[in-house]
Amino acid sequence: MPSFTIGEEVLYEGRRFVITTASADPPYRYRLVATTPEGARITWARADELRNIRTYTEPVDDTARI
Repeated sequence: MPSFTIGEEVLYEGRRFVITTASADPPYRYRLVATTPEGARITWARADELRNIRTYTEPVDDTARI
């Protein structure tokens, strides 16, 4: 089961959110916050509904070759 931390950016329903709170007891849920043109969006999600943002979790050689 993936583990997420407070302040981590994740994908939920195709949108980028930041984790602001994690429940201490099962079922473990995370409170998510995102900004939208209409204002803040706040929701709760289970860990199995969240995805890591690949650009942060997969190494990429983006240095210039000399």
